[in-house]
Amino acid sequence: MDTIVCIPMSIKGPEELLPLVMNETGGKYLYAGSILMSVEHKFSAHCEFGEHDDQISVAFQLGGQGSISGEDIATLDTHQCVLYLIWPNAGLNELYRLHALINVCLDCGGLGVKFENSGVAHSAADWRAKNFAEDTLDLLQSHVMLVGCETHFYSTGMHIFGMPDAAVPASVENREAAFLLTEFNHYQMCESPVFEEGHTFSTSADAPYYRISRKDDWINADEECFANPFGRYLLEPLDLPA
Repeated sequence: MDTIVCIPMSIKGPEELLPLVMNETGGKYLYAGSILMSVEHKFSAHCEFGEHDDQISVAFQLGGQGSISGEDIATLDTHQCVLYLIWPNAGLNELYRLHALINVCLDCGGLGVKFENSGVAHSAADWRAKNFAEDTLDLLQSHVMLVGCETHFYSTGMHIFGMPDAAVPASVENREAAFLLTEFNHYQMCESPVFEEGHTFSTSADAPYYRISRKDDWINADEECFANPFGRYLLEPLDLPA
């Protein structure tokens, strides 16, 4: 499963990216033959370019969930092309390498960052202000979206970290469900636990318990970018004896 990053660009296309990458990075990164790569560390991503997209600002507004300012939305509308970084690796350590490539693109005229695998979007300024090494919760929430439907409240995007997503029944109150999924996925991301069928999870000793079962990603099964090949945990409320 590739991680795909959408970056609206102020440049016209790939012909302008080649010299910009060389100049902005002092030769530490190169763009050639549709590949953006680190010369020193030998990692790379495939690049694809698209034309100006009139729906970009709408997509970023939805993906930013109110966090992107009107001024930044207006700036996104000035993009001349759209660059898609296609990253073939999953996992936290690999993700930091992808971040390095994203930052190079921003230095070369990128106006924003949107993860196609979850829909989460950021303005360029907001992305640059993040310190993921110190704030792992922000790292999670900057890549993973929480969504509700008639039957479940669920996460999308954990496959970016090489991990299953999670879901709880819609009968769980929305605020509790959001907190539960965030805590559960944060625990996954930081601790890489091994859950077996029937294990339980709780956000604290006096909070409700949820029984864990692992399934295929039935929620996003038909969504090309959103479908999680690592599956999905279902957390069901557990009634414990008094």
